[in-house]
Amino acid sequence: MNPIPVVLLTGFLGSGKTTLLSRLLSCPGFQDTAVIINEAGDVGLDHNLIERGREDVVLLEGGCICCRLKGGLNDTLVALLRRATDQNMPLRRIVVETSGLTDPFPVLGALIADPRFSRNFTFAGVTTVIDAVNFTKTHSLFPEARMQVALADRLLISKADLVDDVATDQVDANLSALNQHAERFVMTSSAADDDRVWIDPLRDVVRPVAARRFWAGEASDIVSASQKFSGELAYDAVNEWLDDVTGLFGDRLLRLKGVLRIEGLPDAVVLHGVQGLVYSPGTLPQSIGADSAANAIILIARDVEQQNLTDSLTRLVRIATAGGAGRRQSC
Repeated sequence: MNPIPVVLLTGFLGSGKTTLLSRLLSCPGFQDTAVIINEAGDVGLDHNLIERGREDVVLLEGGCICCRLKGGLNDTLVALLRRATDQNMPLRRIVVETSGLTDPFPVLGALIADPRFSRNFTFAGVTTVIDAVNFTKTHSLFPEARMQVALADRLLISKADLVDDVATDQVDANLSALNQHAERFVMTSSAADDDRVWIDPLRDVVRPVAARRFWAGEASDIVSASQKFSGELAYDAVNEWLDDVTGLFGDRLLRLKGVLRIEGLPDAVVLHGVQGLVYSPGTLPQSIGADSAANAIILIARDVEQQNLTDSLTRLVRIATAGGAGRRQSC
C-alpha cells in the first residue's frame, strides 16, 4: 500500500478552517478524504458544524493536539487507517485540522518521529488559513499565530470580501514578510478554491527565493534561506550534509524542504525535514518537474544566525559543483 499523504490544516481561532472543511467534505472530489478534527474546548462544537452522517470524520475532544501529541494524533491516524481497511473504505488522503491555539511545530515533530507514521503515511505539508479582518491584531499578540504562518507551505486568505482591496494587499504583503516561501491565495466562495487546502507532497515542494530574516515575535527570530542550483549529488555526500545540518541546528531547524538530483537515480528525490528529522516522501518524475536539471532546497530555522543557513546551502552547492565528490566539511 502506498503511504497516505497527510496535510496539516491550521489557522488561528475564527479564521474559517471549519467553514472551509464543511464545504470541502461536500465536494465529490473529496469523498475519499478523511478529516480529523481537533478542538480546544470540551464540547465538540466544530463536529456539529460539519455535515452529519460522514463516517470518515474523527473528532478528538478534551484538548488541543499540543496537549496530546504523546500519541493522541498518531493513534487516531492508525485507528482511522485500520477502520478504513476493515470496512473497505476508500482512503486516499487525510486532512488534520488543528486547534486555532496550536503551534504546529511540535505537532509536525511528533508525527514524523513516530515510526507508525513513516510506515503508513507521508507528510504533505501545512496549509494555514488567514483571517484578513483580524490578521494584524492576531499576529501581533499571539506567537502561535505567527508560527502557523512561518511553517506554512500554503496560505489561504479568508474573509477578503469583508475588507477593501488596500487592506487585502497589506495582508498579502505582511504574509510575504513572515513567510516568503509559501504560496498565497485569496479565497472566494468558488468551489474551485476549496481544493487549495490540499498540498501534493511531490508537486508542491519548494519555491526558492533570496535568503532573509522575517519577524516572528519579540522572543525569537525565524530566518530562512533557499538555493536553486544545477548538478548531481552523490548519495553519501547528501547524507553527510544532512547529518551536519541536523546536528548543527537540531530542533531549531523548523523546516527543510528540497528537491535534489542524486547520481544514478533517474528522478529527483523530494526531502522534508521537521525538528531535525529528515525523510523523503518519494521522487519527482521528470514529467512533473519544471526544470529536470535543477536542485532546490529551503531551510527555515529559529534562533539561528542567517549566515549559518546560507553557509550550509553554499556547501551543498559546492558538493554538486564537484560532481558529488569532495572532502567532508563542517557546516
